Amino acid sequence: MTSRSGDRCVVRMVHSLFASTDDWDDQLEGFESGWPGFFEVLRVYLSHFAGKKAASFLVMASSEADQLSTWRRLTEALGLAGANVGEERNGPQQPERLSGIVERVRQDDKQRFLVLRLNAPAPGIALIGTYAADGNTNASMALYLYGDDAEQRAADGEPKWRNWFGETFKHPG
Repeated sequence: MTSRSGDRCVVRMVHSLFASTDDWDDQLEGFESGWPGFFEVLRVYLSHFAGKKAASFLVMASSEADQLSTWRRLTEALGLAGANVGEERNGPQQPERLSGIVERVRQDDKQRFLVLRLNAPAPGIALIGTYAADGNTNASMALYLYGDDAEQRAADGEPKWRNWFGETFKHPG
């Protein structure tokens, strides 16, 4: 980071991979396409939660469905279908209500994600998305919770969300 005037700084990101073959090209491209969502989380954190105690967790499930179908299923189940930046959204009660302001939505042929600045289940940020991987689609959610009770809330919430993702995207059979 390089500080600038007016309470601003520049963050420089260097992402590299050294390999002796081209086998890693697709994976490197996949890693690179994931950075915009995490940079948006950083922006929201610095704007609204800087300096607060934090805890986070990531849950993920794989689906045999295509990315668009998986995205629709995920956003409909969370009460986020058709979400637009600036909207306040309130999801269903189970496994925990996600409620907050939509900060960013991105959809393209490689990935789809939504960043929600949370007021429930606790102050925080949810990064919710889907991306293609090895013929399947991964659905994921990273929750970043802030406040003095963030660690306990994350510890309580993670198993609920892990189970919900597993049930929601259960493979038939």
